[in-house]
Parts: sequence; C-alpha cells; structure tokens
Amino acid sequence: MVSESPAEASETLWRTALHDFNNLLAGVQGVLDLSDPAEPLSARNRLRLEATLEEGRNLVAMSRALALGRMPDAGQLPWPEWREGLLRRLEPLSVLFKCPVEVVLLEPGEGRAWPAPLLQDWALAFSRQILPWVAPGVLRVEAEASPEGWLLRWPGAPPIPPALLPEPPVDAARNLTSLWLRSVGERLGLTLEARDGALLARVPKA
Repeated sequence: MVSESPAEASETLWRTALHDFNNLLAGVQGVLDLSDPAEPLSARNRLRLEATLEEGRNLVAMSRALALGRMPDAGQLPWPEWREGLLRRLEPLSVLFKCPVEVVLLEPGEGRAWPAPLLQDWALAFSRQILPWVAPGVLRVEAEASPEGWLLRWPGAPPIPPALLPEPPVDAARNLTSLWLRSVGERLGLTLEARDGALLARVPKA
C-alpha cells in the first residue's frame, strides 16, 4: 500500500468523515420518514433513532482519535467484564440490523484477562463492517486466549473487506471506520485473515 503524505491523509480523513456523517443524517431522516409526524415515536423507531445516534457518537470518537492521534490507555479486563462490555457496544447494531448477537468463549475457564478498551472497540467497528452481509442471521463472535495472545473469530462471515486487506486495491471503498480499524489494528499488532469460512483477528501479547 502506497503511504499517503500528511496532507493527503488529512484530506482522506475529511472526505470519509463527511461521507459517513452524511449517511448518518440519512439514517436519522429515514427514521423520521417512517414515523407519523402527528404521533410520538413508536418504541421501535425510538430504538432505531437511539442506535443511529450511538453510531454517530462512535464516528465522532473515531474522527477525533484519527485527527489527534490519541487512543485510550491500554488496560485489561477479566473475560466476563470484557464480554459484557462488547455486548453492550454491539447492542445498538443488533437493533439497527435486527440481528441477534452472541459472544462466546471457546476455551474452558474465564480467568485470562483481555485487552480493553481498544480490542473491544475494534471488535465493535469490525462487526459493523460485516453486519450487512450477516444480518438478519446471528452475529457470532468466538473468542480464545492463549499464552501467545488473543483470537477473535467471526464464523460465517463474508470475505475480508477490501479496504482492510494488507494491500488494499486502489479502488477499494474507504470509510471512516476502515481507516480507524487499520490504525488501531497497527497499534495492537493485530492481523486479520480468512480461514475455513471465518474471519480471524489475532492480537499477540506484547
């Protein structure tokens, strides 16, 4: 992949941010168009609006991180807390795409700590990239930890999004999320691969 100059990287960030926020506003308008202006929002449309606004907050956080080069401090959480945090992050997407979510640990025991919050945020953003192909089926995230590091697996997922390939095609569609995923992935030392009908994200221990 050809490296961009700082000016080119800045322009790419602004272009993708404007494009994604335009899509976000279209999502808000879509909720309003489906609602009766003479009546309060239905419970379903209220959930959709809240989920859309939560996605907007995530986009703002990604934009800030990419523009300023600042990421949350690295930490670790026990598996039950890590899982709960990821499920909470994924809930708005589950509402938007009418897609059940499962996060399961494949190994026995829950004693190993998991990186937080960056790996949780990365898993959320990556799930958002593939959900349109998974929904309305179940989005399942499988997890394993070992002395060497951590593994997240999305079974039944589509191929790796072109913008996240090690060498993205020149015409690969880029968005704010894909830029953020690449940046955070490099920070975590994360590698992404497709194997046996699943997408795997590996993070080595430092």
